[in-house]
Amino acid sequence: MAKLIDKYKPYLDFMRFCIHEDAEVPETAREIDWKEMLHFAEKQSIVGVLFRGIKRLTSRNPHPSAHQLAMWGTTAEVIAEDAQQAFSDAFKATDIVYNTYGHRCCVLKGQGNALMYPDPYMRTSGDIDLWIAPNKGEGMDDIIRLCRDITPGCEVVYHHSHNDNITKTFVELHFRPSYSESLFYNRRLQQWFQSVREEQFRNIVALPNQLGKICMPTDSFNRVFQLSHMMKHLVYEGIGVGLRHVIDYYYLLRRGATDKEKAEFKSMVKRLGMSRFARGIMAVMQDTLGLEEKYLLIEPDRRLGKFMTREILLSGNFGHDDKRFSNKVYSNPFLSAVSSIRRGLRFLPAFPLAPLEHTTWILWWHFIGKKHAARVIKRKRSRK
Repeated sequence: MAKLIDKYKPYLDFMRFCIHEDAEVPETAREIDWKEMLHFAEKQSIVGVLFRGIKRLTSRNPHPSAHQLAMWGTTAEVIAEDAQQAFSDAFKATDIVYNTYGHRCCVLKGQGNALMYPDPYMRTSGDIDLWIAPNKGEGMDDIIRLCRDITPGCEVVYHHSHNDNITKTFVELHFRPSYSESLFYNRRLQQWFQSVREEQFRNIVALPNQLGKICMPTDSFNRVFQLSHMMKHLVYEGIGVGLRHVIDYYYLLRRGATDKEKAEFKSMVKRLGMSRFARGIMAVMQDTLGLEEKYLLIEPDRRLGKFMTREILLSGNFGHDDKRFSNKVYSNPFLSAVSSIRRGLRFLPAFPLAPLEHTTWILWWHFIGKKHAARVIKRKRSRK
């Protein structure tokens, strides 16, 4: 583990320089292979973050060659253009859902996270995730049917549908923001989502360059929600989270929290079974990203933090380049489940119940959850 972190130390040191505006150029920058660091940044989806730091270098500092700088600049320009498109599409998608279908919605993660960065165009964009609010008298089934109305034939999973016909940027319509793969804690998580839902749909923010306004979650919601999202992907599914997710959370925590908010966070993550993961993430925040102690929400666990840093470095953004596992997509649900469980088994020492909870979740979804979603869709069709 130590050897792996030492291998990437020049890159991690430079990343800390990039996100700390008043930091000095690290001595290890002289060891950087700028072409290889670009590959690393692409794997972790943080090219724009590192390029912002490169622009702060002077001729007296270690500096990429003109050719290397052009490669970085071209990639960063594409990221900025994609971000512009994603901001525009986020407004367009929310406008369609509200004005055409009459439902309020809230943009989760992505474009809202980008607004927390010093430059909103430095963050690598992904999909647009819209959380749709039911109207008065409506339930979850009504929102699921709405998703199928917007995109007939779209794939529906437990918490969202895949909708590819709304904007140029791919859209996921959420009827649940996320979920826990522990059936016990998932019930509590869904109850919490419902209890704080209305506040999220009233939190309106402006997009850059007068691209419009959207609703995005509050900081108190994001502290818990984004932690649960990272835990689901990293621990349960084993597909990993990249440094982009970690930097998102860094900029969220840098916005600060009161003592009361920290106490509420600590109580909530305990209730949702995420305390151990939260302590590991706090260690990553402090030891890898250099987050000041005053911004930490809970006591860090450095042993867990080192383990999680190793997984983040090896897996990258959603594990697309993880050499330890095949990225083959199985059409057979059994083979897909076995592959997913195998990935998650490496977390057994740190999170002993995770593989069991993940297996239980897979069995529940394939044998009960999918059938329920199909019944909802069938009822909708029978009414036409």
